[in-house]
Amino acid sequence: MNKRTFLYLQVAFAGCTACVAHVDMTGIHVANAGDCRAVLGVQNEDGSWSALPLSRDHNSQSQAEVERIKAQHPPSERDTVITDGRLLGVLMPLRAFGDVRFKWSLELQQSVLDSLESGVDLDALNLYQYTPPNYLTPPYLDVIPDITYHKLRPQDRFLILGTDGLWDELGNEEAVRLVGEHLSGIHLQAPVSASERRLKLGQMHELLLKRRARASPALDTNAASHLIRHALGTGEYGELSQEKLAAMLALPEDLARMYRDDITATVVYLNYDLARPRHS
Repeated sequence: MNKRTFLYLQVAFAGCTACVAHVDMTGIHVANAGDCRAVLGVQNEDGSWSALPLSRDHNSQSQAEVERIKAQHPPSERDTVITDGRLLGVLMPLRAFGDVRFKWSLELQQSVLDSLESGVDLDALNLYQYTPPNYLTPPYLDVIPDITYHKLRPQDRFLILGTDGLWDELGNEEAVRLVGEHLSGIHLQAPVSASERRLKLGQMHELLLKRRARASPALDTNAASHLIRHALGTGEYGELSQEKLAAMLALPEDLARMYRDDITATVVYLNYDLARPRHS
C-alpha cells in the first residue's frame, strides 16, 4: 500500500466540518455542514450593528438536528444516539466530513485495517478501530449540507465565516460589533440604561471599565485577525490582555484543546452598491 493510500485513510478517519459561501451580484448562498457558522453584519440606520445568522449549527444545541438524527435510527436508540450533548457520547458536530468510525460498518472498518501491510504503526498514522458506545445501526453521521440564500440589501456590510472555536468565545452580536467598529473606526456606546443608573459605585466602575475597553483602538489591519485577537485575549472587563493572548498562543499542542478549540475566521466585505437595483 503506497503513501497516497495511507494519506487517504488518514483523511477518512479524521474529521472536518465546513461552511462555504458564494457571493454574487445579488445575494449570498451558504452551504453548511457541521458546527461552523456564517453571520452577516448589518448596519442599522442609527449606525449601530446587528447580526443575522445565515447558517444553523449542527450540534445538540439544535433540537431540530437532534430529532433528525434520532429519526434515522430505531426507537430503541433514542436515548443513546445523543448522550451528554454528543453523538454517541463522543462527537460534538452532528454532520462532518470523514470520521468514518461513525459512518462505516464495523465489518468494513476491520476489513480496511486488516488490508494494511503487517508492521504498519497504526497509532502513528492515527488509524485504529474505535467503536463508539451503542454503535448498532450505522451510519450515524453524514455530511449533507444545509443550503440557505440571502438577498443582499444596502445595509448588509460584511460576512463572517468562523469555526466553532471562534463562536465558543464570541457571540454573534459581539463578533459583528467588533468587525463593524473595526471597519468604521467608530466605537458606539449605548446610553446608560435606567437599570444601570441604579448601580452601586463599584458596579458603575466596572461598567466604565468595560466601556473604556470597547473604545480601545484596533491593533490589526485585518478584521479576521482582530476577531481572533479578541476571542483569545479578552480580559475580565472586555479589555485586550496581551498577557492572556500570549499565554493562549504559547500553549503546547497537547494542552491547547483543553482551553480553546481550533479557530479559523474569514471576513468578507460586501459592496452595498451591489444590492441596488440596476437600470438600463
